[in-house]
Order: sequence, then C-alpha cells, then structure tokens
Amino acid sequence: MSRIIVKQLPKHITEDKLRQIFGAQGTITDLQLKYTPDGKFRQFCFVGYSSEEEAQAAIRHFNNTCIQTSRVRVESCAALGSEEKPQSWSKYAKDSKKNLEKLKAREEEEAAAAKGKEAKKKGKEKADKVEKILGRHKDDPEFQEFLQAHDKSRTLWGNDLGVKSGQEEQEDGEDAEDQEDTPGGRDDSGVDADAGDEDGQEEEAEDDDDEADTGKLAEKPISDLEYMKSLMAPASGDAAKKTKSTKTKADKSNLELFTIKIHNVPYNTKRQEVLKFFKPLKPYSVRLPSKVHGFCYVGFKTEKDMAKGMLKNKSFIKGKQVFFSDFTEKNKVTKAIKSGESSAEGAAADAGNAKWKHQQDSLSKEDDISESGRIFFRNLAYTTTEEELRKLFEQYGPVVEVNLPVDKLTRKIKGFGTVTYMMPEHALKAFNTLDGTDFHGRLLHLLPGKDIEKNPQDDLDENDASLSFKEKKALKLKKNAQKPIGWNTLFLGANAVAEILAKQFKTSKERILDTSEGGSSAAVRLALGETQIVIEMKRFLEEEGVRLNAFDEPAKKRSNTVILAKNLPAATETSELTPIFSRFGPIGRIVLPPSGVTALIEYCDPLEARQAFKKLAYSKFKNAPLYLEWAPEQVFTKTLSGEPVVPKSEAEPKPKEEPKQKAQPEVKAVEEEKKEEEPRAEDADDEPEPNTTLFLRNLNFKTVQETVEKHFRHLGSIHTVEIAKRRDPENPRNFNSLGYGFIQFKKASVAEHALKNLQLTHIDGNPVELKRSDRVLKTQDNDGAQRRLASQKKQTGTKILVRNIPFQAQYREVRDIFKAFGELRSLRIPKKATTGEEAHRGFGFVDYMSKAEAKRAFEALSASTHLYGRRLVLEWSANDDGQDVEELRKRTAAKFGESQSVTAAKRSRKSFFDVEGSVQPNQEDDEEEQ
Repeated sequence: MSRIIVKQLPKHITEDKLRQIFGAQGTITDLQLKYTPDGKFRQFCFVGYSSEEEAQAAIRHFNNTCIQTSRVRVESCAALGSEEKPQSWSKYAKDSKKNLEKLKAREEEEAAAAKGKEAKKKGKEKADKVEKILGRHKDDPEFQEFLQAHDKSRTLWGNDLGVKSGQEEQEDGEDAEDQEDTPGGRDDSGVDADAGDEDGQEEEAEDDDDEADTGKLAEKPISDLEYMKSLMAPASGDAAKKTKSTKTKADKSNLELFTIKIHNVPYNTKRQEVLKFFKPLKPYSVRLPSKVHGFCYVGFKTEKDMAKGMLKNKSFIKGKQVFFSDFTEKNKVTKAIKSGESSAEGAAADAGNAKWKHQQDSLSKEDDISESGRIFFRNLAYTTTEEELRKLFEQYGPVVEVNLPVDKLTRKIKGFGTVTYMMPEHALKAFNTLDGTDFHGRLLHLLPGKDIEKNPQDDLDENDASLSFKEKKALKLKKNAQKPIGWNTLFLGANAVAEILAKQFKTSKERILDTSEGGSSAAVRLALGETQIVIEMKRFLEEEGVRLNAFDEPAKKRSNTVILAKNLPAATETSELTPIFSRFGPIGRIVLPPSGVTALIEYCDPLEARQAFKKLAYSKFKNAPLYLEWAPEQVFTKTLSGEPVVPKSEAEPKPKEEPKQKAQPEVKAVEEEKKEEEPRAEDADDEPEPNTTLFLRNLNFKTVQETVEKHFRHLGSIHTVEIAKRRDPENPRNFNSLGYGFIQFKKASVAEHALKNLQLTHIDGNPVELKRSDRVLKTQDNDGAQRRLASQKKQTGTKILVRNIPFQAQYREVRDIFKAFGELRSLRIPKKATTGEEAHRGFGFVDYMSKAEAKRAFEALSASTHLYGRRLVLEWSANDDGQDVEELRKRTAAKFGESQSVTAAKRSRKSFFDVEGSVQPNQEDDEEEQ
C-alpha cells in the first residue's frame, strides 16, 4: 500500500506545509486534508506516494514524531472495503457506531411510514370500492328504503315526514331541479355570476343568488313540510357551488403564464408598487416571497404582454436598478411539482442535480464490460506512464490497447484513460479486482467504457461484391496497416533511384536508362545506383544517431513512438513532412536522409503516434501513398532528452575488480568461463533431418521442458522439445500441461536409437511411451537462430553465394554488378537440367581474388540491392567450389541409384540379389561416370 494516513495533526497546519514535510521521503502523488461539512479541520490527512517503498520509509521516519506541538501517528491505509479497517469513532464518520445507529433508526422510521402509507392506501381503496357499490344501486328505491331503515341517526318520526304520494314527490323533485338548474348560473338581475375575474366578485354574486332564492321561497304559499324540504335542497347546491369555485381556482392555478423574474428588488417593495411599475400593462399575477427577499415573479397572460414588460429591464424601483430574466419554463416545472406529476418531479430533481444526472445518463449509455471488453479509469497520478498501466492491466489478460490522453498545453496526462482487453471476461475480472485499489498513492476508479464509434467505412467487408478490385485492395491494406509486416527498411523504388541519379549527375532520367550508346544495361545501372544511395543513407543515419543493427535483427518488439515512413517520392524535404505529421501532436525529431525516400518520425507521446499512424497510413502524399511501419524498439542511440540508450541485446562491460579482492572471485570466474566454453555439438546450427520427431506419451503434469532435454541429451543433439499445454481458465496467464509432448532430434539415427532403447523410461516418476511422429516442430532455439544468422554474415573466404537471382537476368549483367567492387576469379551460375532450356536455377557463386574485395562487395550489396525488382540475397559460401561440386555429384549419384533400384524391383515380381549394386564403387570411377 503506497497510501498512508497521518493522525493527530495540528489544527492550523496547511497543505503546503505538509507537502514540504512529507515530500522529503518521496514523490507525493496525492494529499487530502479532511474537513467537516462546516469547514472544521478533523486533524488527519491522507498522503499518497508513487511507490510502496517510499510510503513505508515515510511511516518509519514520521511515526510518533512531532509536527509543531503535536505528536502524529502515521499508519498504512487499509484497502477500500477491507475487514482489517479499524472501527471509526468520530461523529463525522459515516461508518461510526453512533451514525450507524442513527441510520438504522431512520431506516426503521421510513419502513414504518411506508407501512402506514400502504395501510392508508388500502383503506382508501376499500372506501372507493364501497362508494362504487353504493353508486351502482343509488337509483334502486328498495335499496334506499333499506338504507333509511338501518340509518342510526334517523328519528322515530322520520317515516311521518316522508309520507307523501309519489306524484307530489315527483312534482317537488321537478321544482327543485328547476330551482337548482338556473341557466348560465344567472341571478334575477340577469348578470352572469362568472363574468368577474376576481374571487371577491364571485363571492358577492353567490351571496346575491342565495338571498334571491330565500326571498322567493318566503313569498310562496307552501306548507311547512315543503318549506323544510326546500331548505334542505340548497345544501347540496352549496356543495356543488363550492366544488365549482374550487375548480375555477384550480383552473386559474393551472393557467400557463408567461413569467418574468425580477432580480435586485428593494427590501420593502409591495405588490401595488410592482403593479404601478408596469403601468399601463396589467400583470395577471404578482408573487413576492415572504421569507426570501430580493426578487419577485410577475406573470402575463400573453407572450406579447411579457415582451412589452421586458422592455422595462434595467429600470429602477425605489431608486434601485432591477434586472429581468425569463422564468416561463422553470415556472412550468414548479407547477408540475405542485400538481404531483411524477415526470415533472423527476425533471425537477434532475435540474437540482445536473452533474449527477449527466453522469447517470452517461453511465446508462455505456456498454456492458462483458460485451465491449473496455474499461474507463480515472484518478491517476500525473506521473503515471503508459507502460506502468499496461503492466498493471496485463496481469488479468492480454491487452489490445491503452489510451492515456495528454494535455496539449501542459504535456501532462489528464489523469484518466481507457484500456481495451482482447477477451471481455478478462476485462470483467480486472474491473472487479482493481476498482478502488491503490495505484501510485491514489485510489483507482474504474467505470464501464463506452464502445468506440465506428466509422461506416470501417464496417466495409473486403469481400463485398459491390467494391472494385482497387477498393478491396486499399481496404485490405488499411486494415493490416498496424501489423508488423517487416518490410525492407532501405528499399528504394526504381523510379526514385532514377530520379536521384539524374539529380546527382545533373542529367535526365532518359539518359540514365538509355543503353543505345553502349555500356551496362539499365537494370545494372539502377542496381548499382541503388547500392550507392543506400551506402550514403546508412552513413547519414549513423551520424544522426540511428542504430542500424536494429533493422537487421528480427524485430521482437516494435516502438510505440517512432514511425518509419518508406518509399517516399524522391527529393522529399522535412518541411513537407512536418505539417502533415505535426497535426496530431508535437514531433520530437524527424530524420530524413538527403535522398529523401525514407524518414524516421518520433513523437513525444504514444497516443499521438497511434493517432497519426491510423490516420496517415496509405493516405496520399504527393503522387504516392504513405507506407508507414512501426520502427524497431531502441532504434536511436539517444533519447529525446539526450540520455544514451543501451540495447538489451548488447552486454554491458563488467567493471574490473580491485586486485585486493581477487583471491576467491578469480576461482569463480574460471569456473564460469569453463561453463561458458563448454564444447557445442558440431551439428548444433544445422537443420534437423527428416523423420526425427518422436511423440512422448504419459508425461507427468509437472514435467518441464528442461527435464525432458536433460533425459535425452546424452543421445545426441536435440533440435527442440515441445510440451502440449493449454491456458488455465482460472488464471489466463498460466498454462497447464496436457500430459504429452514432442521431441525432435538433429539426426534420424539418434531418434531411432531413442525409440528402441529409451522406451518406457521414467521421467519425474512416470513411464514415458515413445512413438514416431510426422509432426514438424517450430524451432525454439532463438540463440541458435541468431548464431546461424551471424555465421551467414561471418566471412569464411573469398566466395559469396548469391540467391534470388531473377530468371531473366543474364550472366553478363550479374558479372557487371559484382565486378564493380573488385577483380573476379570466377562467376558460376548453375543451369537447369531440362533439355532445350538454357535458363539458370536462380542462384550462383561469385569468387573474388582477395578477401578485402569480397568483404567490400558483401557489405555493399547485402543491404538492399534489387535486380529486375528482386532483392539479391548474399551469404558467405561455407565450402570451396570443388568441394561443392563433389557433394552435388555424390548426392545426385545416391539418389539416382536408389531410384533405379526401386523401379527395377517394381518391374520384376521375383526377388533377386543385385551384386553390382551391393559393391561400393570407388570415388575415382564415380568421377569418371559423372
């Protein structure tokens, strides 16, 4: 854990002071002082260091020491959610005992309230159900009589009051309906009671109606019983009027107004003063909050009135300037909340927490990690590098890409990024394990990553029938652009070579390629011109600090910041490449030879280099596409900051020991030298013979490759050993043995001897069964491959083997190329054995008079020399010419003799003994026959 907690700090300590104190023990990546919601310092802080060693050193140094007058306690932080974390006792801590009890009590109260609310809801549903049943039978006279008989509040003489003929009751009912349903709600004066806008006018109109009705009843000649009934009827009418008035008030409250919010209103402003301010306009409503001062709301019925009211913006009320803002939309949200609409409540809550809403919306749109395999991480230390993150995430599976954005102004990382896994299940495992863990002194926060929005052109299939051949080829090249293809770094096109030669000799391309005046052919001229240009390019690159050996070695790992641009048009200049590549970020350096056909572009940041590679690969530059490739790792001898780069392949020289300490170390050194100088087998660098692979059955699951090699080493040279394995489903980075394997020897005789004599011998306690196998194993001897490569480049004499000679090349053209570097002793190009054809077999032998000339030719022509578009491959010949001929004759004779005996045996069904074939002919006779 690289994060520590510091307790019992002084009350008035500052962050800068703490950084100064704790920064002496290492690089601080995070420092947080903890405060209460009221701003009171809680006297402890968290300090994050870049490494765990620095954090432990800080604990040892500062624990139980004094800062000012307080003795501090320094401890290592517990992991997030760890059970080892001690119980919090502070009242400000959420997980303290007191707060947990409060939280539990609050949850119980909420549960009880929810239970009461549910019971109330059930009671309401029951009452509604009873009302529904009663409403269904309200017109049934028998049911009404049943209710009256069981009414507890009825009097004993209630039946006498209701005794009347049905006809009278019907007439009375009609009179009551006539009285209640006066058309339009008008009174005797004919004035509409609903015509007024204010509530007071409505109440006065209703009082007038009541007085008029009571006056009419008093003048009518009716009995006391009818008068009592007529007085009971208006009760229901009053209820109807009340509901009607509440409806009108509700309609007014639901009226959509165009509202203006006035800011900076004086303290004692009254409603009448606001109305007077807007004259001659008549606002529909004015709201002055009672508890909060300094603003008010003014509502208008039409947008036109509101626009006129906005003209008074920045005017003065009581000598104080006021400012207007349109509050119409927010007013709708407020009304919706009051009306209890759930959607409006959600909108208001989101408006109050806009940032949280934005984050929730973004998270809801994220893809599931189990589908995309992409993780978004944040809260990184600004000193974190891409290599450190890749190393962290590769513990859980192979990583495709790590993106770490860099700020263009400060050139520091932004503290967040994304990682994409090859398998989504590995991403899910990393997400569950790393979220909330400590990384370089900060708590790493992981979220599901958003899938990359694909370009519609990226979804095109190269097998689509609607595309032309040219479009399919371009699409295939674009998709395979970032794969390590391993092109020839120093390749020069024939057109570029001709242009460079014409520029150097101050002539035209036509004169360069014209052979009518005699001399060597155009192919020879281009080949020798390319050789000369490549020599000059190599010399220039070495002066610029480029390590040319990196291009000759097999590229195990590619650089993530250096791009190699090849096959550029001739005479390309740096000023032409800079604006194209600098669009994606600052360029550290551009190395462009004078020929201008190959360039090395190094970016400062890997992310910007990847963006440039994706965008510019196979894009048009001048009249040709840009061929881009990632350069080998450690291609420069110095970094951008000027520090020397020491390749891993180059061994560092060991410092000499002092003569005083030479007694025992000398003995060890001699022993190590003896181990290193152990004699290797003569056939160690040779390719294995056919039929040398054996199948190993019933291997112990714990057996490793070295154990198998040790068991069979005494028989002879072993080419390779392979144990079948599969990936562990629980830990994808580990492999489990399947209990079988293969071993391949250099010679078939050794394999035959092992098959006969080592059958069912024990390896790690298991009897291993051997069987012959036709499987061809891939060599795992990387050291042997490098030795073979070095042996091919190591000079053995004056003779060079030349491979890949074009079939259309003439003997004279090959001689013209090689004689430019010295005097030739011989040039031999074997021809095909087919009668009637004089074509050669595509290889030859060149022998020089001296080793110096042979070496000069080998170094010049082996870099990148093309004849008729084919690169000449040069190797030092292992044997002399005469020995090569002798070996070829012997092999041909042996094969010819075997084929003759096999065909003769097939022709004759009877067995016979070939006396002449069994006798071994002398070497001299064999030469005479040949």
